[in-house]
Amino acid sequence: MTTALRPKDVPPEATFDADANLWRLGGPNDSRERLWIHPSGLLLLDATRKDGKLDGEIKWSLAIHQMSEHAPRVALQAALGLPKGPTSTMLATFADGALVEVRFRPGFDFPDTLRVELRDGVIDGALEWVVGPVEGALFEHAGTKLLHKVFKVPKPWPHRITAVFAKGKLKSTSYFAKDGTPLDVGKTSLTEWGEATEVSALAGYIERGDFAADAARFFPKAPRVSKPGSEKVRAVPAGRALDAVVMSGGVPSMTLAFDFDSYGFDCKKEELFGANDDKFVGIASDGSGEMFLLDVTTGAVVRYAHEEGTVAPAFTSLDQLAFSLLRVEAAAKKLIPKAKVSALFKRLGLTVAGALLKEY
Repeated sequence: MTTALRPKDVPPEATFDADANLWRLGGPNDSRERLWIHPSGLLLLDATRKDGKLDGEIKWSLAIHQMSEHAPRVALQAALGLPKGPTSTMLATFADGALVEVRFRPGFDFPDTLRVELRDGVIDGALEWVVGPVEGALFEHAGTKLLHKVFKVPKPWPHRITAVFAKGKLKSTSYFAKDGTPLDVGKTSLTEWGEATEVSALAGYIERGDFAADAARFFPKAPRVSKPGSEKVRAVPAGRALDAVVMSGGVPSMTLAFDFDSYGFDCKKEELFGANDDKFVGIASDGSGEMFLLDVTTGAVVRYAHEEGTVAPAFTSLDQLAFSLLRVEAAAKKLIPKAKVSALFKRLGLTVAGALLKEY
């Protein structure tokens, strides 16, 4: 009888659970567990596990044929530790039991309605949402709850929102039309720009990926710098990380307070007046045409005055340079409050950055 009732998409190895009205193949203690609802044979769950924990891509669709099945499905979803979102179908990626990404869809073969990246149990990374009506939380998982109102969606509604989160906090939001065209609804919302940064956090700013992430969210619509890599820049540890960002197109062309058009400038080869030395290589220029040169023997950055042909100490590292100039540019474009940036530079001991800020 069971064989005759078997839906065509259910494999012959699956067994029928009459009480749950489900077809089962594997269980919670197996490396793979699959469930199909009866009589349609629609996939309810396809889960892989390692050492008893969810691991890999998990498919889930809260499908029912009658209302009496809804409560058991919700209970099963909760027992599995799956998140809640705008649709009842999801592709969730787990790593050793921890949720790292989830994509909500109207159905498995449809485009994403909501995509969320997580780290250590909180939203961290990119979030994409195809805007639509929401009842309650837009996303909820293990104590993490995201309300749609956090995005302050403008009217008329954009088709899609792309947001960047860091450790659960919203950093920036961009809006797009249905054809993918960015929508200009005002300046990019910078809800956090590093005002609470401590001196200890400056070291490793580039290597951690913070520079690339901040540049992307501060200036999401700016053209990207197109420069080849520089062996001289890669001579210092932070230089290797910076070179990778430049070559991957992660540095925006900012132009107002500073830019990277002089990146990789060979001071010895070009016989730069006053800095004709093999130890110097160009990194960036400020709005008045002065250059910032990396001293590859020390890892420090000097400021080159083109009219005098002189160099003067500027930053003790590329990390300080990248952190400072990005915020000088943002303040010059009124994306962040100049007075608070000045106070931050003073607290961090970034004297040259403070002086640059006064020029804009």
